[in-house]
Amino acid sequence: MSLSIVSEVWEALRQHIQMADKSDAADALVNLLIDNGFDADEIKENFRGDKDISTALSYFSENEDLYEDDEFDENGYDEDEW
Repeated sequence: MSLSIVSEVWEALRQHIQMADKSDAADALVNLLIDNGFDADEIKENFRGDKDISTALSYFSENEDLYEDDEFDENGYDEDEW
C-alpha cells in the first residue's frame, strides 16, 4: 500500500465526510496505517497539512505504549496461555 495513494484517496473522500465525523474517520485511518506497519513520521510526511490526521497522530503518539503490548497477540489473548 502506498501512502501517497492513500493520501490522495483521503483527500478526495474527506470532502464527503460530515464535519462531525472527520476526526473519527482520521483516527480510523491512522490506526489502519499504523497496524499496517507505517510509522508516525511517514504518515505525517504524506498527510502534511491535514489537521484531522495530525490530531489523530498526536493522540497516537501520546498513547503509543497502548499499541506496543507484546504480551498479547492480535486477538487480545495472552501469549503465555497458549
